[in-house]
Amino acid sequence: MDFQNRVALVTGGTGALGGAVALDLLASGARVIVTYRSESEWQALRRRAAEHGTVLEGLQIDLTNASETSTILQELLSRHKRIDFLICVAGGFAAGKSYETDDRTWNHMLNLNLLSVVHVLRPVVPLMIAQNFGRIVTVSSGAILNNPGAGIAAYAVSKGAVRQLSEILAQEVREYNIHVHCVMPGTMDTPANRRAMPDADFSKWVKTEKVAAIIHRLVAAARDGALPLVVPALY
Repeated sequence: MDFQNRVALVTGGTGALGGAVALDLLASGARVIVTYRSESEWQALRRRAAEHGTVLEGLQIDLTNASETSTILQELLSRHKRIDFLICVAGGFAAGKSYETDDRTWNHMLNLNLLSVVHVLRPVVPLMIAQNFGRIVTVSSGAILNNPGAGIAAYAVSKGAVRQLSEILAQEVREYNIHVHCVMPGTMDTPANRRAMPDADFSKWVKTEKVAAIIHRLVAAARDGALPLVVPALY
């Protein structure tokens, strides 16, 4: 699929999954903007992008900060005039039982996993409506499908809310040729997960490149309804 002249915004685009998505889109000809927090991760992605680096742009943003996100993204949109693909990857994890998790962790998970998406949707969706085109993919979690979230309460609730938000948004914008999908990967094979679970069988974990390939297919789909709105757990 040739994404020449398409502009993609990937939140959390320097992480393991975000980086895989960004590199996949770059290889297909898209101009890619990634948001990031870590300067070292951004420099690492630039090196990996190699010859595609001329069409790769980075924005250092705290997506949990609504005003900062709005200001930086509005400036971005005024320069690029359009966003064709929005891939919301940014997020995080915290364990804990529902009755043991403190307010700080609950707020952190809701801000990082849910409100970070909302903060980006606010400036981007109106632009997609105006251009009568858009492809949006959010990332929930396969861990909440077979297990309602016992032991990972705040994470599960926040990721479940991402799925619900995606379903609502899909109905709100479908008349504007904007397709919304939500992917729900199982445990992904990332350096962070390997460090956290060194005794696990890594061969059973989903590869970030596999998730990136599915996201590619979702944004490339020409017809609404051609692919499921919610992509179930990937293993």
